[in-house]
Amino acid sequence: MIAYHFTSSEFALKALRDRRLKIARISELNDPFEFCAADFSDTDTRAKLETFRNKVNEKYGVICFCENYHDPVLWSHYADGHHGVALVFDIPDDMAIRIDYQPERLRLDVNGAIQRGSFTESDLTQLISTKFSSWGYEKEIRMMCHLNDHFCQIDAKGKKVYFESLSLESYGVDALKLIGLIRGVRCDLNPADITSELLAVDTLPVQDARLDLPSFQIITGETYPVSGVRSFSACCFRV
Repeated sequence: MIAYHFTSSEFALKALRDRRLKIARISELNDPFEFCAADFSDTDTRAKLETFRNKVNEKYGVICFCENYHDPVLWSHYADGHHGVALVFDIPDDMAIRIDYQPERLRLDVNGAIQRGSFTESDLTQLISTKFSSWGYEKEIRMMCHLNDHFCQIDAKGKKVYFESLSLESYGVDALKLIGLIRGVRCDLNPADITSELLAVDTLPVQDARLDLPSFQIITGETYPVSGVRSFSACCFRV
């Protein structure tokens, strides 16, 4: 499945250099209703679910993508006001979770799940993939990550930061295959910047975003290849 990850130019270059993408923690996502899509009006149930949510937050994280890059609002919100980029990935279909946008909260047996000590895998997927219908413009796709299976670093504030590895080669073993990069309409990232962060064996297809004349959509121009110059010995990993 082809999916698009919007980010700033700075973090895009870090992703290319370090060949990895930061995993978002559930508690850090910009929607405060994350993992709270169930109807839990009862105060006691709400407190229990919040405790369970905190436990899930310690075990799981997500990487967020979009189905397409055409909506200018996505670039405004997630690509540094069109100054950033969209990284184009090919992700396994069986790892892609499509967000289900709903006008009302879910009906789940929250108390039953808490008594059992866990939700079913289906319940977990439903909780992580259900958002309020107003978010529907994002057409979001997520990859759920078990944090224990991923590389972890401690940042300058002493906080754990987890990463998912990515490959640029079609034969790479990583689930995330980076197959392209789209520069935003205000992006000042030039091909030389991209070249300097790619390995000498890498060639990345790049496109420039532009405004569609007859509509409010973002479209792209011709694809051009950008090849790397960096040696393997120059790899450097920083949070």
